[in-house]
Amino acid sequence: MYCTVDDVKKLIPEATLRDLTQDDPLDPDFDITNVNAAIKYASDKIDAAIRGRYPLPLTQKVDLLKELALDLVRYRLYSRRPDGGDLPTAVTEGKKSADTDLREIRSGDLSLGIEDSKKPVDEAGPWRVKAPKRRFDGGMR
Repeated sequence: MYCTVDDVKKLIPEATLRDLTQDDPLDPDFDITNVNAAIKYASDKIDAAIRGRYPLPLTQKVDLLKELALDLVRYRLYSRRPDGGDLPTAVTEGKKSADTDLREIRSGDLSLGIEDSKKPVDEAGPWRVKAPKRRFDGGMR
């Protein structure tokens, strides 16, 4: 996970967090299950973007990924409650910026500043090819 519930609480005021996550109008606290689900979504999305360039799990903490995760979490939580109106501009711009940064990381245009393999990492491991024996020798006999 690239961010924590405490990080989300620092980004989104607790009253707003309650409005975005709590489905029970009588419960005075925010729903941590919805926050954790949004954090998992953001982490999975980041992992999918960096998997081809960096071996997972990352060996170093990267602050940029925490910020990207928070933008994705905030967007995910706000999108639960669109209430017929547009999402706040900061939320949509943060999501667009995070998506752009993830695309640039995946393509190699943006570096995380940690040691990578200098070549894309295959998710499934090494390729293995099985070919039948040659049928013709090309007239070499």
